[in-house]
Amino acid sequence: MTPEDLIQETKETLEFNTKKVEILDKDIEKIKSEAIEKINKLQQDRNQIVSQILKDKGGLEKLEKLINANNKVESK
Repeated sequence: MTPEDLIQETKETLEFNTKKVEILDKDIEKIKSEAIEKINKLQQDRNQIVSQILKDKGGLEKLEKLINANNKVESK
């Protein structure tokens, strides 16, 4: 193998590996983007459920107070 052949082979290997890295970087970015999208969706779903829980707790507390107030009136 001549020095020129070795240089050419090394250049080709560098180009090939550079392309592979570019493809991998694109795949990584795509996966990151999809993951962030899914995480955001899950967080939205979670926030909606937590909001409903807080509303239900508030409603339950009001009902309990109302029942307790009625029970006090009836027991007098």
